[in-house]
Amino acid sequence: MLQYRIEGLDKLQEKLKDPELLKGPVNRMLRKSAAVVEGKAKEKAPVDTGRLRASIASRIKETEARVGSPVQYAVFVELGTRPHFPPPRALQPWAQRHGLPPGLQGAYMLAHAIAKRGTKAHPFLQPALQESIPVIERFAEEAAREIEAKWGK
Repeated sequence: MLQYRIEGLDKLQEKLKDPELLKGPVNRMLRKSAAVVEGKAKEKAPVDTGRLRASIASRIKETEARVGSPVQYAVFVELGTRPHFPPPRALQPWAQRHGLPPGLQGAYMLAHAIAKRGTKAHPFLQPALQESIPVIERFAEEAAREIEAKWGK
């Protein structure tokens, strides 16, 4: 069995109780990282009306950054769907914008197609995060240097 001993752990734990040591650098890293991911997600989001793209936002809460969209269909755009029969009335505006027959006829045609094939995924959040990792790593290194500099004071 391997065993490790960390010397000075008690001093480290005491220093980490100081919320100001980590708070500023970590918060800045999270805000900058979230802004990069948000920007890339907006670039990658498919656009029909622009509602999805406009809804993408970031939120910072203590030691966590979240980027996403509150619109109900965002997850279905990101991941796609299995075949299912959606309500034609909900599809009617999209069908009309895309040149399908007017009224419910076009919406029913679209609903039948979705019932057979589902909807294709159009990932925008996951690729945005993956592409942002090198930049996020640089922000983390900056935060680490800032914490290290504050540590000695």
